[in-house]
Amino acid sequence: MARSHDEYTVIVENPILMSCEVTGIPAPQVTWTTHGEDVADVKDDTFHVLANGALRIDHVTTNDTGMYECVATNVAGNATMAVTLNVQGDLYLLYVAIFTHLMLLAVTALFKVTGSKPQYGPYIFVTRCS
Repeated sequence: MARSHDEYTVIVENPILMSCEVTGIPAPQVTWTTHGEDVADVKDDTFHVLANGALRIDHVTTNDTGMYECVATNVAGNATMAVTLNVQGDLYLLYVAIFTHLMLLAVTALFKVTGSKPQYGPYIFVTRCS
């Protein structure tokens, strides 16, 4: 393993793929743990350890926030990498929606005052956020 720590951030209800690249002779077996327990034993069927060692979570919840460890094991011993998973919940989504709405109001007000689109670019407009 090249790194000793990694960090991921995901919005609630989305999938996440956390990688764990390992090498060894013989090829190491990869497991993932959280709070010292194998995720296969403590998590539901939305958690999948893939053949390449990555951990896929199909529908992340705020309860999934925390520290995980990728553990690679073979006859030579084991190597670990810590992974922090940050899950941004419903309040984050509400903040994004409010911010987007306020920006649209400001741009609309600018158009009403000037009577035209901005003369200097580049620019971008968000017309819908869902």
